[in-house]
Amino acid sequence: MGTSGLPDLINDRYEVGEVIGRGGMATVHVGQDVRLGRRVAIKILRPELAADETFHERFQREAHAVASLNHHSIVAIYDTGEIRPQGPDGVLRPYIVMEYVPGRTLRELMHGPGVTPEQAIEYMLGIMDALSFSHRAGIVHRDIKPANVKVTPDGSVKVMDFGIARAVEDTQAALTQSQAVLGTAQYLSPEQARGAAVDPRSDLYSAACMLFEMLTGRAPFVGESSVAIAAQHVRDAPPAPSALNPQLPPAVDRFMERALAKDPRDRFADAGQMRRALRELGGQLPGNLGATQPIDVTHTVDSHTKTLPAVGAGAPAAAVTAAGRSEDAEPTVSAQYGPFDDDAAEDSAAAASPAPYERRRSRRSWVVPVVLLLVLALLGGGAVLGVRWWQDQQVEQVAQVSVPQVTGMDSTTAEYTLRDAGLNPTFTTQHSDSVPDKHVISMSPAAGTQVDQGSSVAVVVSEGPENVTVPNDLVGQSLDYARQSLQQAGLTAGPVSTANSATVPHNVVLSTDPGQGASVARDSAVKLQVSTGKVTVPDVVGRSRAEAEQALRADDVRLNYDVEVRETEDAETGTVLRQSAPAGSSVSQGSTITLTVARKVTPTPSPTPSPTDEDEPTAEPTTPAKPTDAAPEPTQPQPTSRPTASRGGDG
Repeated sequence: MGTSGLPDLINDRYEVGEVIGRGGMATVHVGQDVRLGRRVAIKILRPELAADETFHERFQREAHAVASLNHHSIVAIYDTGEIRPQGPDGVLRPYIVMEYVPGRTLRELMHGPGVTPEQAIEYMLGIMDALSFSHRAGIVHRDIKPANVKVTPDGSVKVMDFGIARAVEDTQAALTQSQAVLGTAQYLSPEQARGAAVDPRSDLYSAACMLFEMLTGRAPFVGESSVAIAAQHVRDAPPAPSALNPQLPPAVDRFMERALAKDPRDRFADAGQMRRALRELGGQLPGNLGATQPIDVTHTVDSHTKTLPAVGAGAPAAAVTAAGRSEDAEPTVSAQYGPFDDDAAEDSAAAASPAPYERRRSRRSWVVPVVLLLVLALLGGGAVLGVRWWQDQQVEQVAQVSVPQVTGMDSTTAEYTLRDAGLNPTFTTQHSDSVPDKHVISMSPAAGTQVDQGSSVAVVVSEGPENVTVPNDLVGQSLDYARQSLQQAGLTAGPVSTANSATVPHNVVLSTDPGQGASVARDSAVKLQVSTGKVTVPDVVGRSRAEAEQALRADDVRLNYDVEVRETEDAETGTVLRQSAPAGSSVSQGSTITLTVARKVTPTPSPTPSPTDEDEPTAEPTTPAKPTDAAPEPTQPQPTSRPTASRGGDG
């Protein structure tokens, strides 16, 4: 058995090593992928979250969505799964296998050697790159904080835990209160603190809180408890950064005024716009600023991700107390009051009993403390009613949400984006020639429209171009007819090729591509092949006459032929010596090919000379021979070859 009741090997693949990180949701172990031989990080969800039956499906769905985020500033997800129970009381524990990133978290740097303003801007640019990429994919992080940003030894940043907060936030069965918010109090956006729907601008607010802390040494809001800090995000203006660090120029104050605006519409529109503003801000920072050291504030809380009651949710006090805790204990508000009635609670606590010296007064002096007690009670009650009224106003303000732009997105990303905004998408499909398959054509209401939270948004998704059928009567028709038929069917005639045919007349269609009857997208091009009206001549030289005649009469040739016979001593009778049209050439349909066929003849033998007696000497004449009067005998002429003609196979 491995560390903390975990197996030594998960899924027969991942060796579980020592703990390298702990958080409110999970424990992270260093691991080894034994198949690929690489170091990995294994995040294993805490048992109390894993015990929820509905969590697993949502967790896997989110993990799969985040696994598609392939970006150099985002920690990659390699695998997900579940660890079987390790005992009778155990539960299936989901885990995520992630890219192992060496280095230190931004939180460790901020609370250690510190971060210079120049470094802070560089880190923020990397974070904006990661958020811009994830937001385009329809994924909102929801838990941007220094502990979720890793700084590598070369100074680059990697953002971690995309989508995990969403999986936990969706699992309301795992929470003890009705309207709970998941996040880290110091970096919550106002809309998160209210329990309202969030969009990418919520991540930008949380990132601005990190920059504020890197530049000043403390978060924008501090307090005795997480719920108190969450309330400040909703109702209070943050201090000017230059008030905490006088070396900072006014440009930082102006940047933070916009980045930390309560209304998302007053913030930067997207991560790209905020990134450009950060670059401009970096150029206005003094070059001699050293590393910012953390300010030792009296009221601090832990930085773990946790569930908090939403501002204005009216959560029971017991739930508030439970929600305000993570692994580490922290101060909680009195159970008698709502989550943000700190002032009223303090007033009532101060007035709960008279001071000691009052007890020594005379019996008649009780009137003054009683009156004072009544006045304080009335003030406390008024404060409570005022806070309740303010919370009701906040609820009314979040009743309206802005419809996000999803036109052009793929349908999966569009659904995530609309649900993240607190809206209910309904999908229909429609063919489109201009919008790719499974991408959004249109939406109603239009983007930017203010609607009630939970309203339906009708989304029309493309099925790609409408399909039509290639006509079934093109083959055997003229080229002009085929072109007209294709146009009438919503198609176009593509490239036209030609081929020889023994039977199909010139410019008549031989075949189509795609074939007749095929279902294709509207306006597709259909290739046509038409006949040349000619035939390819076969090679028959060297064959027998019967074979040559059969080749010329074949169904795919159908040529006529004439036969000429030529006597020869060099070829067997019936062998084709020559054809009038070269093999492979094209001739008109029904043309006549002349074949020259051999008729073998036997050559006449030459006369043999008479033998002479070479042993007997011949007398040498002494006188010239007399001329003879006899005429010479004529020589017999030798036979010569001559052609004879026949037609239609006669020899």
